[in-house]
Amino acid sequence: MTDSNQSHPIQSRRVIVASLLALTLLSGVVHGYLDGRWTTQTSRSDQGALLNQLPTTIGPWKMLDEQDLPESAQRLLRCYGSVVRVYQHTETGVMINFAVMYGPRGPIAVHTPEVCYSSVGTKQTRPRRMETFETKEDRHQVWSVEFSRDDEPEASLAVYYGWSDGGAFVAADSPRFWLTDDLYKIQLAGPVTGSAIDPCHSFLEAFLPHLEKLVQ
Repeated sequence: MTDSNQSHPIQSRRVIVASLLALTLLSGVVHGYLDGRWTTQTSRSDQGALLNQLPTTIGPWKMLDEQDLPESAQRLLRCYGSVVRVYQHTETGVMINFAVMYGPRGPIAVHTPEVCYSSVGTKQTRPRRMETFETKEDRHQVWSVEFSRDDEPEASLAVYYGWSDGGAFVAADSPRFWLTDDLYKIQLAGPVTGSAIDPCHSFLEAFLPHLEKLVQ
């Protein structure tokens, strides 16, 4: 009786330990999947390199400068490929800071302008809203949001951003939970001019037909 009674707690402890171990392993796998950790980089660098084929002149927009993604951002996002450029409208002189990145779903999905810009002294002035762009091939949607600088009362900076899993760009709420290993992210920033033509909107209208050909 004594041996039998003692064996039950031991068996129970073994079951509990085994269950905790299984849950720990499962949570690690789930987190790794959501973070895009369980992917191989075979051919992904080649796919990312296609972004370098984006034109330097697009309608009235001409590239002024091209830079590498900062090392700190590269470590954070683990991009397979990226393009960071400044374009200028040849008629108005307005400049747009533009970036497109391709990398693991987790890091690419979670870093949004609302978080990044608010950490460097800017203030969001309105809720984000959805912007729609129709091309001959697809229908794209991205978020737009505006910020003010240095306690200015009015917005002076507009930021557009969205994600793609290889198809149309989407103004998604939770792209981290998409059933895909990799994501593209587009982000651009430009001035709020107060005119009828929004520079960021104008740029994407000209740019998206070229970008969608390289996103696969």
